[in-house]
This record gives sequence, C-alpha cells and structure tokens, in this order.
Amino acid sequence: MPPKKNNKNNSTESPKPNFIIIGLAFAFFVIGIHQSITVGFEYSYWIFMLSISLLLLHRYLKQKKQQKQDSKK
Repeated sequence: MPPKKNNKNNSTESPKPNFIIIGLAFAFFVIGIHQSITVGFEYSYWIFMLSISLLLLHRYLKQKKQQKQDSKK
C-alpha cells in the first residue's frame, strides 16, 4: 500500500505568527483610540506607533517570505 500524500505545506514556517502580529496591531490600535479619547493623543501616541511598527513588521516578514519562495522557483 503506497503512503498517503500529505496535502499540507511541508515548510517549517507557520502562518500563526503573522496572525498574531496582525491581531496585536489591531488590538493596540483600538487601545490607542480608546486612550486618545479618554486621556488625549499625546499620551497614546506610543501605542499608535507600536501598532504601526507591528504592521510594518508584518509587511517585512511577508515580503521576505515571498522573496524566499520566488528564489526557489
């Protein structure tokens, strides 16, 4: 009996960290909006910057993964 083929991607990279990064970015953005309404934008600026940094990290990791896949072809 031949072995069954596995349809899952055999790469070691998991998409879970990307979902975690996007989730954290969204959560920090919502927290930043709440804080800017309650205490002011100047006290919540760092929360918005953290959210934007996480989005940039997600984009960087996505482009890095795409370049790695393109180089394999």
